Amino acid sequence: MADAPANPVNRTRVARWRYVVPNAITCASLLVGLVAMGQSFLAGGYTESAWLVVLCVLLDKLDGTAARALKATSDIGMQLDSFSDFVTFGIAPGTMMFAAGLAANKAHTTTFWAGETGIWLLGAATATFVLCACIRLAKFNVLMEDLPANAPKVFYGMPTTFSGGLLALAWILGDKYQLGWVVDVLPLVAVALAGLMVSNLPLPKLVPRKSKVFNAFQAVNIAVVYVFGLGRLVPEYLFSNVIIYALVGFGWGALHLKELLAYKRLDPYPDA
Repeated sequence: MADAPANPVNRTRVARWRYVVPNAITCASLLVGLVAMGQSFLAGGYTESAWLVVLCVLLDKLDGTAARALKATSDIGMQLDSFSDFVTFGIAPGTMMFAAGLAANKAHTTTFWAGETGIWLLGAATATFVLCACIRLAKFNVLMEDLPANAPKVFYGMPTTFSGGLLALAWILGDKYQLGWVVDVLPLVAVALAGLMVSNLPLPKLVPRKSKVFNAFQAVNIAVVYVFGLGRLVPEYLFSNVIIYALVGFGWGALHLKELLAYKRLDPYPDA
């Protein structure tokens, strides 16, 4: 007699548990982002907040890797990831930046954001960054549904992960080297990043390529980034990685702009 089939109910329950792992990592990242926001309002907590945002960058990469490894990608996971990214890479770095600028305003140690007008301008810069992060994430979710299976592995615009991480690392370096002007420049950088996030400029994704040498280099580099990020070591290396990736990636995207945009639906309201 043939073996009796396994209980389909149990099989379904086991399969569903796979989704818990990546979603739990996403939720952990969201909670870390909330803690980062709280640290921004503590005396001298800006650098701690920035390092927590860097931790969220590492968790964001980890949850995607876990989902693919377990074959546990889902629509719920994608939406949850967007909510988490909005908090961790939009609101959290924006809060850190605004709180630092507000403190500098009260201490009269800022030039650009001095006085009541400075506070309003600082708020406008922060709001621009946060709103563009939100728009970027909404566009990404829609685009993922529309891109064909053979579409090139690229982002359209600067991912919120790199934008928020870049702001955090810039603050960390400014604090490490006692660069007082960072509090003045950071909101201006945030506005520039906001424009990149909502742009249509292609940026290649960090995915395996045909070259084994390149894949080995990428794997080693990612491992080093995790060691340094978790250990809060050598922020210069982390910062330079993001800058080089953005410059080389956007440069490559600009050279192939026409062919890459052919895959993208540029009109988000086709029925209007």
